[in-house]
Amino acid sequence: MLTRWMRLLAITGIGMGAAAASLAPAAVRAGDRPRLRASASAAPVAWSSPSAAPTVYGLRRFPYPYRAMLALSSDADSQTLRKFNLVHRFINTTEPTPLGQGLGLDYADSFFVYTANDQRHIVDEVGNVPLQRELSYFRGTSQTPYGAEAIHAYIRDGWIDTIHTYGDFSQVNQHTTRFRRDLAVKAVAALKAHGDRVDVWTDHGNQSNVDNFGARGRGRFYAYQQGDLPGSPYYHTDLTIPYGVRFVWPDISSNVFARASVVFPLRLSDGRRVWGFWRYTNERYTPQGAVVWNWTPYGLGEQLSEAHLHRLEAMGGFAVVAQHLCGTPYPGVLPQDAVAALKRLARHEQSGALLVTRTSRLLHYNVARDHLRYDVTHAFGRTYIHIRAIDDPVFGRHTPTLDEIRGITFYTDNPRKTVLELGDQPIAAAMVVHHPSDGQHPSIGVRWYPRDTADHAVDVPGVS
Repeated sequence: MLTRWMRLLAITGIGMGAAAASLAPAAVRAGDRPRLRASASAAPVAWSSPSAAPTVYGLRRFPYPYRAMLALSSDADSQTLRKFNLVHRFINTTEPTPLGQGLGLDYADSFFVYTANDQRHIVDEVGNVPLQRELSYFRGTSQTPYGAEAIHAYIRDGWIDTIHTYGDFSQVNQHTTRFRRDLAVKAVAALKAHGDRVDVWTDHGNQSNVDNFGARGRGRFYAYQQGDLPGSPYYHTDLTIPYGVRFVWPDISSNVFARASVVFPLRLSDGRRVWGFWRYTNERYTPQGAVVWNWTPYGLGEQLSEAHLHRLEAMGGFAVVAQHLCGTPYPGVLPQDAVAALKRLARHEQSGALLVTRTSRLLHYNVARDHLRYDVTHAFGRTYIHIRAIDDPVFGRHTPTLDEIRGITFYTDNPRKTVLELGDQPIAAAMVVHHPSDGQHPSIGVRWYPRDTADHAVDVPGVS
């Protein structure tokens, strides 16, 4: 294995014959920089010899062969274990299901810790399940486990990656709430004790959900949010952010389907910083400015329309689509047009145009792709790409783990003579993939997550 010093000798020609030195670019031979530094916007280096080391042209926007990335971000409202399993078997596995042949997509859901909603309606006609028995970690606001066993398994197996606040605290009288800080204290302790770590948070419900946070100060409506307000009896972000939450959807609507980036730095009322992120929640507003939500299964056809998907792919963008996939009470859960929309989404992924993945994976990739720092060196006909850091403007610059750089892909004119390194250590061959040209250049990348189409559904006695 070449040492870094040997590579620098090769770059500068120090201690090498004239022929070897001639392989280096002119600026480097002149000794004005001992290492070629590259970035996503760097111009390609022109080599004067056909035997020279490969040229790196910068970062590919998405893992090969995809041109865009999308995540379904479904909220846990009205969720029961039966409906959850039915929806996930259809979307995640490739098995025959009552909704059709499984689609094999990478989709992760959200969960409640508590349920304290006083509205009266049935959330599942199979068993006439009332709202008060929707799927949650604990029963009501107690510390008695309810769906904890299933939720633990789904976090472990990748079917859940988001906490939909600490619970369903919506009340008919929105001037009242059943949330209190102590519930957050106990929730964090329980989740940590069972190894249940998620780093995505989405706000929930009406103004009784005072544990929401992230949009306070955007307008008078958001004064109800007190989860990040020091001194409030509902303050909890001093617990929630250290627990591990890194990404927050702060209860803001958006009719923008495709974005160049869905993440943005978000400063909370207590001064803490997290990544906020956008979700597409509606297509239109009323003349009075009210949101016309389309985030139910009945709106899935509009959300995942051909026009939206083609536009997303054409612009090379990200999309996080807000939904409530378990929001109907019917035995089949998803209406036929919703099933058709999900099949359409699967066809776009199968075409190689659109990578469908979990919300957490999309958000982490978005940050890594936008803030990656790397440099390039050359030695003896090979090119070395050194991934140095993610220069995260929210949580700080750090050396990434392999999982943090999964999917990161570089254009190079010869992948087989290009070496990917984390720092100065080669990334294991099993984690590196070479790709043919996509019409611009060939590429080399860190392998994306392996596809998991296993059936992870579990049943828990006594849980609907």
